[in-house]
Amino acid sequence: MAFNKENLVFVLDVRQGTSEEFKQKSIKICANVMKQKICCAKKDFISFVLVGTAETCNEINSNDSPKGYLNIFQYGEEFEPTSWRLLMNFYQFVNETAGNEGKWLDAVVVAFNMLKSASEQNKVKNSRIVLFYDFDYGHNTYDAYNEITQSLLQYEVNLIVVSDNIGYIDNADNNEPQAIFLTDRKSDEQLENQKYALRLVSHSNAKLSNCTEAFNVIVNVKSSRPWCWNSNLRIGSAISIAVSGIIMAKNESTVKLRMIWNETDEELTKEWGYFISGNQICPEQDSLMDGYMLGGSPIPYDETVDDDKLKLPKGLTFMGFIPRNLVYDEYFSGQSTYLILHQRGMTASAKKLDALVRVLLKCNRVILCWKVYSEKFNKPRIVVLIPNEPQPDCPASLNMLEMAHHAQYHFFEFPKLATKKTECSSEQLNAIDNLIDSMDLSLNIKESELPRERQQKSHLPLNQLPHIFEHNFMDIMERKIICKASEDDAMFEEMLNDKNFVEKFWKLPDRIEEHAKEAAKKVKSEFPLLINREWLAKVKAKINAKYNDPPNKDDKDADDASLEELDFDHVRSLSPAEDFKKLLKHYALPIKNQTQRDIKFNHYASQLRSVVWNLLFKPKFFIDFNKVADALEAYRKRSFVFNAYNDYNIWILNVKAEIMKQRLSTFWEKVIVKKELGLCFLAEPSLEEQRRANEFYSLEFGENSSSSVSAEAEMNNSSIDDLLADITSC
Repeated sequence: MAFNKENLVFVLDVRQGTSEEFKQKSIKICANVMKQKICCAKKDFISFVLVGTAETCNEINSNDSPKGYLNIFQYGEEFEPTSWRLLMNFYQFVNETAGNEGKWLDAVVVAFNMLKSASEQNKVKNSRIVLFYDFDYGHNTYDAYNEITQSLLQYEVNLIVVSDNIGYIDNADNNEPQAIFLTDRKSDEQLENQKYALRLVSHSNAKLSNCTEAFNVIVNVKSSRPWCWNSNLRIGSAISIAVSGIIMAKNESTVKLRMIWNETDEELTKEWGYFISGNQICPEQDSLMDGYMLGGSPIPYDETVDDDKLKLPKGLTFMGFIPRNLVYDEYFSGQSTYLILHQRGMTASAKKLDALVRVLLKCNRVILCWKVYSEKFNKPRIVVLIPNEPQPDCPASLNMLEMAHHAQYHFFEFPKLATKKTECSSEQLNAIDNLIDSMDLSLNIKESELPRERQQKSHLPLNQLPHIFEHNFMDIMERKIICKASEDDAMFEEMLNDKNFVEKFWKLPDRIEEHAKEAAKKVKSEFPLLINREWLAKVKAKINAKYNDPPNKDDKDADDASLEELDFDHVRSLSPAEDFKKLLKHYALPIKNQTQRDIKFNHYASQLRSVVWNLLFKPKFFIDFNKVADALEAYRKRSFVFNAYNDYNIWILNVKAEIMKQRLSTFWEKVIVKKELGLCFLAEPSLEEQRRANEFYSLEFGENSSSSVSAEAEMNNSSIDDLLADITSC
């Protein structure tokens, strides 16, 4: 018997009176089940039956009286394994011409006959029928109802009934979810159809579901054997505890991928030669050694360090005790969490584990150890065993979590959301509480008493969320198949254009989303997001303390400028530094808007740059070193205050290039280098920034600059009055 296979028949309602929405939902559910079986490498056998077709084609109608089992269309005579070709055939099969009549009980009999014939040829573990039917209308006969349900029980055929108007309420006896029909206005035919559909639960152990829960009910087949990992926890050479590991949570994808190195018609060859500068080099085979490439580096292969040949004992090997507070959540990795218990019947191991857990809790310690799953899967993992608090009705236990190696661990530092000095008002706390309450997915008492779409008492059951990787993979594979089929069939080309492959995997209920948005608006109003400039203020204060001189007459004049009106509105060449300071103090600093303040600063900075450039490179008589130096120093200091040091760096590099071009070596050494008016950086410069700063001050003018240097030095050494007197006498 094939314990991992099943025969599955989908029965779909295609009558003309059935809503198109329900038909599309049924087709989508069947397609998703098939895609899941294909991608998970499940070798199940599937077939289809349509109820409500204009024509009749089934084995019972052909073999027996032609008057029975009408409007039932059967897909083929034999079951087929799940494949992409079967999925494409299914899309074509559901487009059979629909009629007005079709009895669901007749369709179940046709599907049961198909399963009975298939079970005689191939023995499988499960036989199931999934019926999609709209019970709101249509005449059905129930004369053979009891015989059919008894046959389903006798041959152990599981029946799942899916209808769009089914909801769930809690059973008063056992508090378990119970399926009911939700339609208010009911005709006699509708009441009779729904009555017999509900009886299927008690007569044949059938399951009733709506379209929301149908996929989970069909796919999630509970295993009768719980999974358990038996091993030993070894501490030193004397202590060995027989333990069992039970999976508490596991992030597992059921998609099976097979690695193929090359196709059947391809040849894999090894090339001995290589090329250097266009010349081919062919070494001898004896001069080569085995190795592998790590990025772009060749690494020789050494058999002595082959981890695959290192066989470690199966189970848990003790490494050491470490404090619990040193195991951060960021270190946890892996795909699962285990619950470690003593093995059943091992009394000595139970006592040892109980004593170990109590000691760990008392000392606030955890165990760091190696985990080796089996002799076949012998790759060791670093795990940590965290003790659980003892419970009166449960044995001692540990939580086993896999940890990352130091080479795998990446540290991400996030800014602090709050400090210890942060205090929230009562309005802010109430806004946060309201936001949390509005996003509660559990049903309240009033809602739990009403019929609901899902079995669980939750708007969004977390254990039924789809696996995002699986759905993405299945949709991509389906698209590739449809793209190939659309070349030959116009129907698939139209389907490809209409199909939305990028869909939301889950969506919050509208009521929850609406309430959460209202609560979020309240939180935003109570917690306004302001730009934190405290760090910039500290840096500016540090820079001002380093560069600013003690208070002098110039500072007093700058302070007085804010109290009196200025008789100029631009930087003048007579006193550029003083004008620049006064203009910023009077017109830029009082502006509170950061953007407007920066615009004003850039306006005056451009004027200062133009004045300095003319004074330095286009002088009328001589270069006034002191005036240019004061202007450069004022501009450089204010660049830190207004966060415009990048503009200063770009401009000072242009100044350096022009100085080198005109060979102003004396000005360079006595002003730029001596007063350190080069590149500026915010906060402490990095190694790269220090290198750039040192490179900026290194400048060579060459031997031909002697004449210009001497002339420049003479002009600089002469006083202004002497030079004016010489010019007048001439």
